[in-house]
Amino acid sequence: MKWLLSVLLASLVTPAWAQPWKVDYARSEIRFVIKQMNVPVEGGFKRFNVTADFDVAKPEQGMFRVEVDVAGIDTGSDEGDVEARRPAWFDAARHPKAVFVSKNIRRDGPGRFVMTGDLTVKGRTRPLSVPLVLTAQRPGGWLASGRFALKRTDFDIGGGEWADPSVVANDIDGRFKLLLMP
Repeated sequence: MKWLLSVLLASLVTPAWAQPWKVDYARSEIRFVIKQMNVPVEGGFKRFNVTADFDVAKPEQGMFRVEVDVAGIDTGSDEGDVEARRPAWFDAARHPKAVFVSKNIRRDGPGRFVMTGDLTVKGRTRPLSVPLVLTAQRPGGWLASGRFALKRTDFDIGGGEWADPSVVANDIDGRFKLLLMP
């Protein structure tokens, strides 16, 4: 009887990190920097959804899914936001979400990991490798942060009159900070 009770109690007690994480969206961000006429322009996305199921002890069993509402882009100007939603850029009406789904997570040192997965933007899917740094937060959470590089032409972002890389650079520097809570 004691054995059965022990098994039942053990099945109810799991480490907090083995459960799906909740994201504190008020303290999380997804941002980018792109050069326009060789001048860095910073922006971000106001609306995104993250599903994170990650065990620091067993990263290979983890999973991240990030859905970005591209209509929630913030370029720092109303005119820029409107332009970025148009077909030449994100085509938010036809492709409302940019989605990253991890396929593999591996440890890359203490508190450091590398996620590989697929990023889909405007119906185009490309592989993406994302370095991830986890920093312990109180009470019991983690700050997941990282940077990654994209080529906008891989996703047909900024086509037509914007396609010339001397006007808008092809390189996009992506950055994120996600506060994950148990």
